[in-house]
Amino acid sequence: MTDYADEQANEVEALQSIYPDEFEELCQSPWCFQIRIQAEADGEEAEEEEERYSICLKFKLTATYPDEVPEFSIVESSENLDDAKREEVTQLLTEEAESNVGMVMVFTLVSATQEYLTKQQDDDKRRREEEAKELEEAERRKAEAPVFFGTPVSVESFLEWKKKFQEEKAGTRSVKSETGKKKLSGKELFERDATLSQSDIQLLDFDDDEAAALTESQTAGAGADGGDAADVDVDESLFEDIDGLDLDIDLDD
Repeated sequence: MTDYADEQANEVEALQSIYPDEFEELCQSPWCFQIRIQAEADGEEAEEEEERYSICLKFKLTATYPDEVPEFSIVESSENLDDAKREEVTQLLTEEAESNVGMVMVFTLVSATQEYLTKQQDDDKRRREEEAKELEEAERRKAEAPVFFGTPVSVESFLEWKKKFQEEKAGTRSVKSETGKKKLSGKELFERDATLSQSDIQLLDFDDDEAAALTESQTAGAGADGGDAADVDVDESLFEDIDGLDLDIDLDD
């Protein structure tokens, strides 16, 4: 016959020796106690106790323990253990306890919990280090990248710029159109209209009215031929008072 009370007393005594600072006895009949568990730490983390993952478990040994699982609960935990992780600890303890029925198991449950905390702590530390490296790399690339300064563009500023651009473009075209017109030289005018070489001589034989009529006739004829002579303005005042000019020209030629 199993002496459950003696077996439980021996286990409690062993737990007090293993966890002298973490073990706290609450009552003896039945045995009830709690153990504070911390994740294992390396030399650097040992100086930062507040950052270590920790949890406090409460155990109650039933009358027939270890032939049945003990009662357990989470009393408190560090802030870095969220509800999801606490639920994982509870599930882990349940599975370990059921697989160890018939044997004293509190030490096994505490060890499994400590391993879980250590793994979570290491994983989170590695993740933070990777994020820090990525942030540092991003800052380095940002510092090395060329910086371009410009005026922020909004819909209103773009429309205003577009309007000015179109106005300036239209003005440039107008200037080019006006400056691009080529004036005909005297030679080119005579080449376009051969009658101009005889017009001045012929005008000498006419009075003012006849000269004007002849000039209009020649201008109209040149325009009908599609040439540019129609665009030439004749200053009729040049032919006024020509009777007083001493022109030594043989008109019979």
